[in-house]
Amino acid sequence: MELKKYQKNTLETLEKFLKEMVVAGPRHSFIYTTDKPYNSGSFASIPFVCVKIPTGGGKTLVGCHAVDKIMSIALKHKMDRGIVMWFVPSEAIKSQTLRKFRDRKDWHRRALDEAFENGVKIFSNEEALNIRKDDVNDNLCIIISSLEAFRKEKVLQKKYKVYQENGSLLNHFENMTNEEGLEKDEEGTVINSLANVIRMSNPLIVIDEGHKTATKLSIDFISELKPCFIIEYSATPRSESNILVEIHASELKEEQMVKIPIVLESSAQWQNAIIRGIEKRIELEKSAKKIKREYIRPIALLQAQPKNKDDNTITVEKVKSFLVEHKIPVDEIAIKTSEKNELDGIDLFSKDCKIRYIITVNALAEGWDCSFAYVLVSVANLGSKIAVEQIIGRIVRMPYAKRKEIEDFNMSYVFASARNFNEAADQIISGLESNGYSRSDIINAEKKDATYELEAKKAVSDVLKVPMMAFEDEKLSFEDLIGEDFELSAQDPKFDFQVHYDNDGRAIIDIKNDDEWTRGAQLTLKLTYSDKNFSKNELVQWLDKKLRLTLLKKSDKVAFLGKAIEYQLKSHTLTELSVNRYVLADQLGQFINGTLENYGKGRFERFLKEKEIVVKAFNAFPDKIALKQVVSKEFNKNYYEKIDKLNGEELEFVQRLDLDALPNIKYWVRNREKIDPFYIQGWKRNKFYPDFVAFTKKDKIIALEWKGEDRVSSEDTKYKVEIGEVWEKLGNGKLCFFLVNTGNVEGVLNELRGL
Repeated sequence: MELKKYQKNTLETLEKFLKEMVVAGPRHSFIYTTDKPYNSGSFASIPFVCVKIPTGGGKTLVGCHAVDKIMSIALKHKMDRGIVMWFVPSEAIKSQTLRKFRDRKDWHRRALDEAFENGVKIFSNEEALNIRKDDVNDNLCIIISSLEAFRKEKVLQKKYKVYQENGSLLNHFENMTNEEGLEKDEEGTVINSLANVIRMSNPLIVIDEGHKTATKLSIDFISELKPCFIIEYSATPRSESNILVEIHASELKEEQMVKIPIVLESSAQWQNAIIRGIEKRIELEKSAKKIKREYIRPIALLQAQPKNKDDNTITVEKVKSFLVEHKIPVDEIAIKTSEKNELDGIDLFSKDCKIRYIITVNALAEGWDCSFAYVLVSVANLGSKIAVEQIIGRIVRMPYAKRKEIEDFNMSYVFASARNFNEAADQIISGLESNGYSRSDIINAEKKDATYELEAKKAVSDVLKVPMMAFEDEKLSFEDLIGEDFELSAQDPKFDFQVHYDNDGRAIIDIKNDDEWTRGAQLTLKLTYSDKNFSKNELVQWLDKKLRLTLLKKSDKVAFLGKAIEYQLKSHTLTELSVNRYVLADQLGQFINGTLENYGKGRFERFLKEKEIVVKAFNAFPDKIALKQVVSKEFNKNYYEKIDKLNGEELEFVQRLDLDALPNIKYWVRNREKIDPFYIQGWKRNKFYPDFVAFTKKDKIIALEWKGEDRVSSEDTKYKVEIGEVWEKLGNGKLCFFLVNTGNVEGVLNELRGL
């Protein structure tokens, strides 16, 4: 399954953090990756990061791929073995996650199987009470549990199975050499409990809906499981969370994952709210017949009030009676409450299904998902925080994750009974925010000219194209530089590989000596690599699977790996190489990528010398863009009506660029990394997206890269300057490149005045 851009970017950011962390620890790595302070208060020295992703963003799939990244980079000493604790907020989400992870045809399980070569076992917390020692030693065991199964006060833990003595787990505790951190009984004997099995494995902990772990009790029980890494996913992270990646609703919209904006309409009478919801649903169904190659049966969710003694309560039964009175067939109505579930066993996506109206109170809050739900009618008292906060997330998912040609199907609709729009909006906004959305994602249906705030149109009529590195008729790519004739197997396979040993002379995986948390994890590791199919060929085949280098033919890569192992066997035993295979794979990957880039650099320089690389304009900047967060500033020369959020230094610079003091600047544009069409391709794999592009009245094009003072002299910056200057030279006086920072901004602005 092809990941969405924001999902790929999330994993790339995580990978960057992990690689830096292995060298310098989590605090420095987090600051390096995000430019934000790292909060270690909740979990002390345990690495702890958060991915903020709105409802409908596919956080579980991102989580599966993230497990692969964390295990292969930060926890390589575990050799893809051990326990992953996957905590979910409720039994409904637990059942849903178990279903996905057990189905080998499901994309979530397929991602895990591919990453860990089918060496994955899935357990509920109940099933894990019988987990075998061999399961843990030979597989990656993912235990999916609700928080409540473990979140217990110390005095109450003895009453719950995960903390109790368990004879089925006895073999895990045989021949123990280290009892530190394990729970013991009154006599000082280690309890043979599931909690202690987990502690011995120093698990990776994944937390779904991480904001549900805000209490001290939650923090304590997670810490006491002795995790080696914690990653959480949440639409609304708590203040203590280290937000490594923040995904915005507009990114989901741009990737066709969600139906936003949400069109909100209020009615003083609850009956009118339902009637307007019925009308909109019928209108959508008529239009749905015009959509090509996709079946959509729009569904309306109707949120009633819970029963009480007040006769004026708008109950489920009263809403159903109202629908029937307005000629809605009974077989098109289903009730889903905690007492009654008429959706059980029903496939809402089936063309044979007749259900078009679902009445609930709050039973759809979690674990329910049907992207055909387009309309939400809330007759609940919006003055109270009844479950509209959760239910609103049920209507935002886009059917088939694909934008529709009829614009009405790219939005969702809420009809609320309230005195006025503002009263309805306040509660709906609260619901949106709890799902990772914002006030900007609402449109007032009562305003004919209302627009989606997180979209920006062009402010000028010009079509904007920026010349890029290219061959005559196509953009230059890293793949072009390597070409089809490159043979990795013909390259020198020699590289220095160090094997480390512990006090007993055993080969071990050891990262950096100054990296305390990694060394600590190594000391408590109980797993060893003991594959029975132990041979040079097995090691080469394993490395081939781990090193996913799509540029290379499999036969060529395998041939090179064979030569590389043969060379290492001159100074190491096969046992040493095999036990250290994860570090070996990491260093081999770096060595191969370095070889590819050196080869690409040679070809790049030859193509330049032979004038085969030119600059040529291709795709234009789009007429309309989606923004993550709008900057509340007005600009005179911005190519778009609005601009996306910038850091303080970038914003200050672009304000200077926009001033009348630079009358020769016609307009400028923010060039967004991996989104906008302009980049500079050099001899390294990654594309370089300069931060801003300016256009002068003399038709000169200026690429501007802003760098913080601490990164001006980095290797990455030096490379960007080098290829930026190549791009400038190829422009024959029409292109200019500047690296800008707080130390040279005045000089750059002075130079810009003369262009």
